[in-house]
Amino acid sequence: MSSKKSWGLFFALFLCFSLLAPSLANIFAVFAPTVALTDPDETVIIIDAGHGGIDGGATGKSGVLEKDLNLAIAAQLAAFCRLLGATVIETRTADISLASPDAKKGHVKQSDLENRVAIAQKYENAIFVSIHMNTFPQEKYHGLQVWYSQNDQSSKPLADTLQNNVRTHLQQDNHRKTKSATSSIYILRHLHCPAVLIECGFLSNPLECAALENEQAQKKLALVLAGALMEFKKIQSGTCAIP
Repeated sequence: MSSKKSWGLFFALFLCFSLLAPSLANIFAVFAPTVALTDPDETVIIIDAGHGGIDGGATGKSGVLEKDLNLAIAAQLAAFCRLLGATVIETRTADISLASPDAKKGHVKQSDLENRVAIAQKYENAIFVSIHMNTFPQEKYHGLQVWYSQNDQSSKPLADTLQNNVRTHLQQDNHRKTKSATSSIYILRHLHCPAVLIECGFLSNPLECAALENEQAQKKLALVLAGALMEFKKIQSGTCAIP
């Protein structure tokens, strides 16, 4: 069976099972290890829920805050990645800022971003995935889009794998291309490992905002992203050929 067909079968079976057991991801999140590494050469997936605490990020049409959706999807993604055998570090698992307690007024956001970068820099073999939401003055825009760091040559293949898997399994009408991060994306500018920022959708689009708030839709997205990350890990390790 080809890798594409086997992944498609796995996705279909696992998606059905996960939807029949709504608490599955939460159960694995409770029992899975979060920090300890037994092999220094092991690849660590760092999942970063953007914003948090006093920084709510964008606000959706329904009034939902980006920070809350980021955390919900990041938690599901972390649980699925652990279920698939990956070692995962989450930058935050609660509604908090990562700024240092002594950060001066006006530098809290900068401190928060610096500390997210510092978490990734602790691990020699890291893959960094930051979860965010998009917004735009015009409501018509929709669709997930992935930005990638220019500092590591593997970042674009990582972004392409994520974007393509979402297009194949969830958003067939999504024709967005991955984009190289500008200097305005602090984390991607300062990381030197495979690193991406995923804009999961537009909170300014009422329909997409409603979908992003739906728990089952969040699980579907998280599962597709987790599958893409596993595919990328296999390509990196040389156990899977680049299509």
